Amino acid sequence: MPEVPFGKSFRAKYFKSLDSTVYPVNHGSFGVTPDPVIEKYFESIKEDFLFPDRYIRSKQKSEYSQSLKEIAKFLDADYLNLAFVDNASVGVNTVLRSLPFAKGDKIVMQSTVYGSCGNTVKFLENRHGVVPLLVQLDYPLSDDEVVAKFEEVFKRESPKLAMFDTITSMPGVRVPFERLVQLCHKYGVLSLVDGAHGAGLLPLHLDALDADFFVSNLHKWLFVPRGCAVLYVAQRHHRKIHTMPISHSYLDDSVVLDPSLEATRLVDRFAFVGTKIFAPVSVIADAIGFRTEVCGGEQAIWDYCHSLALKAGATVSEKWGTTVLGPILSVSTMVNVEVPVSELGINVAVLTGPRMADCLDYYSDELFPYDTFVPYIVHNNKVYVRFSAHIYNELSDFEYAADAVLKIFKKLAKSPAYLGQKYEEAKL
Repeated sequence: MPEVPFGKSFRAKYFKSLDSTVYPVNHGSFGVTPDPVIEKYFESIKEDFLFPDRYIRSKQKSEYSQSLKEIAKFLDADYLNLAFVDNASVGVNTVLRSLPFAKGDKIVMQSTVYGSCGNTVKFLENRHGVVPLLVQLDYPLSDDEVVAKFEEVFKRESPKLAMFDTITSMPGVRVPFERLVQLCHKYGVLSLVDGAHGAGLLPLHLDALDADFFVSNLHKWLFVPRGCAVLYVAQRHHRKIHTMPISHSYLDDSVVLDPSLEATRLVDRFAFVGTKIFAPVSVIADAIGFRTEVCGGEQAIWDYCHSLALKAGATVSEKWGTTVLGPILSVSTMVNVEVPVSELGINVAVLTGPRMADCLDYYSDELFPYDTFVPYIVHNNKVYVRFSAHIYNELSDFEYAADAVLKIFKKLAKSPAYLGQKYEEAKL
């Protein structure tokens, strides 16, 4: 267990970078980094700026390799199967835009797919004629129901690839990705796991999982500064996957290297793609060390965050007279609570129609003065907000944020954005 109790005391000591007035209940969107890791991050940036040539051409190379080995241990994977990318969306694009798709190839994805990843498949549809297939997931659903829906599509359509989440972004629901990977093996379908919510949230054993491709953000739940993610590519696919952008290390799929170079092919290709700040990669070991030495390890972090998410969901749903999106096994450290919009005079159809973007903008702009943010989504004809729980939170954070959310939805019902006037025009 940590020496300093999780919650307000822990935040006061290790998360001073957070504005003291803020109620941070949305860790799942961008992550938050503890002060000791931020200090190491700025040290790395300063060293880079002192002599960029020396840092990038010499030290960065050794730091990249060492950090790759550190994250490999954390993810229980062979480091030769890993590469760093800027974020999960880049990782998904790297895979989808590298694979040799042909016109008519089918790609399966869930209806709750993350927007940028879904748009990448649309790009492939428009550019190469691939065929997107949606698995409709209207929660609440059991794991068995989710797997059965994918299997039905696999049997009927014989797709080339399936893309699915570890935990869906909105609503924040855990997906039985382990079972879906096995289902892909059974039907000869390539598996691409979008683990944007992965490392630092769920225990991952990537070699044992044996997905064809897996990408996980490190800046969301692992405490690494933005933007940093890791891409796993099964050894059988190393030749097919290329950097974004195509850079100095490009090799065509057909090029065969000496065995020793073939083994490091993926690592060597991705080690230097272009000029960037490598500081997030350089502090991965520091982030993992903070979790182990200061926080008391992964189990202690999970126990606190998961328990707090359940308490927050129960407390807010009781306050609002609504329900938590279940089943309860789908709740990780994020929990989705239904908003009683009908009681507030809001028609759900308006939030999904032509005024959707204006309503989202209004909601955000009005909520920020309360020094908090809680994302909302319309799902299965209901409105849910997603709360994220972390070790710097206490239940009072969620109670405050819930009150603020309800006030803004009440205002939204009478706002220009909801009533039909262009919100941007109304602000002028």
